[in-house]
Amino acid sequence: MMIQFERFYFAYLLLISYLLVLNVFNTVDLSLPLVVVFGCGILSLLFKRQQLLAGKWLIGLSVVLVLLGVLAFYAPSTGIRTTLTNWSAPVRNALNARGFYQALQHVTPSGPSRTGFSENDGQLGGPLLDDNTILFEATQQRSSYWRVESKDFYSGRGWENTAPEQSQFSRRSPLEHGTTFYQHAFSEPEESTVHFFNHGIYVPLPYGRSIVQATEGTTGFVFLEETGRVNFIDSNNGEKEILNQWSTPDYQLSDLAMIQPQLPLESQVDYLQLPNELPARIRDLAESLTANEETMLGKVTAIENHLKNNSDLRYSKVDTDFPPENQDYVDHFLFDSQVGYCDNFSTAMVVLLRSVGIPARWTKGFAPGDAGQVDSDTTVYTVRNQHAHSWVEVYFDSYGWLPFEPTPSFSNPDRPSTENSSAPADTAEESTDEVDQDTISSEAAESSFEEQSADQETDQRSPENRTLTVLLALAGVIAAGFFVGRRYLLSLQISWFNRFSKEPARRIYPLILKQVEKSIPRQPSETLRAYGKRVEAAESLFTGRFISFIDCYELMLYNKKEFEPLSTSELNDLVSITERLKKN
Repeated sequence: MMIQFERFYFAYLLLISYLLVLNVFNTVDLSLPLVVVFGCGILSLLFKRQQLLAGKWLIGLSVVLVLLGVLAFYAPSTGIRTTLTNWSAPVRNALNARGFYQALQHVTPSGPSRTGFSENDGQLGGPLLDDNTILFEATQQRSSYWRVESKDFYSGRGWENTAPEQSQFSRRSPLEHGTTFYQHAFSEPEESTVHFFNHGIYVPLPYGRSIVQATEGTTGFVFLEETGRVNFIDSNNGEKEILNQWSTPDYQLSDLAMIQPQLPLESQVDYLQLPNELPARIRDLAESLTANEETMLGKVTAIENHLKNNSDLRYSKVDTDFPPENQDYVDHFLFDSQVGYCDNFSTAMVVLLRSVGIPARWTKGFAPGDAGQVDSDTTVYTVRNQHAHSWVEVYFDSYGWLPFEPTPSFSNPDRPSTENSSAPADTAEESTDEVDQDTISSEAAESSFEEQSADQETDQRSPENRTLTVLLALAGVIAAGFFVGRRYLLSLQISWFNRFSKEPARRIYPLILKQVEKSIPRQPSETLRAYGKRVEAAESLFTGRFISFIDCYELMLYNKKEFEPLSTSELNDLVSITERLKKN
């Protein structure tokens, strides 16, 4: 049994569009399938029109296929792919922030990892999907990054830790945390209550000095002094709560401006470690960025600002890929892909700093979270998997380890303002979401579509939000144009055939008859003349017109010598009535 399928244009269009998207936004090369599918579409069209053997069609087909083949093979390797990817990146990031890709992953579970805190950072890279699962809620006055731990050993692929010494504290003896890696003054303390849900054993704490006491669901803590990490003693994942007397570091960047680079102490040598095979161009870049800076702060902020404000480096979770097997993770990000999220930017800053002899370490935890006001003095910060984040800590003499933020659109609230400082100020923008490796990752912060925290509110929409709004508005205009134009499609088609067809009547008459049949169906055994009488009886506007049209149509089909087309006014009246039938 032969199946005749004539309306294949849309199916071919969808398939070619899908292959083009895969070819542009993925590393897989689908150039040959594109040529084959396009060629099949042309052949299908020629078979339908029974013009396959016409010489001009074969020549035209050959030219089209050759041109398409050249474009398909060479266009992706030019700037076209980069331009399209960069232009559409805000839309993909916005879809990720809205949970679009996460919803798709429920249908096809295999795919990118999701945002969250990762215990294994040995292999960084790859795309990430947002996960909005709530991990904990903190009730306090000020926002803060939530520090979990730092890592010191960079392998060229990711981060590992040397074995830290552990100290254990019971619930009856509160844990004092933060004074070992920050040695300067603290502000007045405030009380913070943190309620943990099903999140794991690590304890994220705000920057500064914390005096932590367990109040629910746990018997105490384990403190890893070298990395600054605190774990619950209990390994179960039930709900827990802690009470924290928290004091923020009290310093200004201007206080650091006079500190000169100096030889690292013995305890800081591990934080200068780099792979033996680190590519030379990474060191060259670090030296060129810091060559004109004399102070420690100047060198640090020069590298930070290069990463944060460099238009060649693009922030995206869904477009980030893995480096090739034999290429350094930072080298691939800085010089080849130039696309990444917080893990890429923070790791690059640590490696660049170490390349010029500045002790730095990779730090991970969470961005402040989503702020919900309780009263004039207290805010509840809801922290989710998608707020997982990584940043940089740099050692300053007499101050200790201080946080720096190289990731675009992120602003660490624990970083003091640059007032009276020679260092440039950070941009207080809302943050975007992140993801990582294994089942969960090492990044995220406030999405550009989440509410901003109280100290970062602004009436300006993010570039992603503006882009999405424009695209949605454009899609609305196109959709409205489609539905409006669809009602007048017959007139447009007739105008086209009158202008460009050699025999317009042979195209126009069957088209009008087909449109009338959609409103008043014709019976299989019904003759054209009988159908014409029934149409005039059913629709008074056709009276005296449709029978004349049928007579003219039959003459065109069976007696071409006596055929004389309807006048323009008669044809326009017929089309107007037909379009009115479509509206009803």
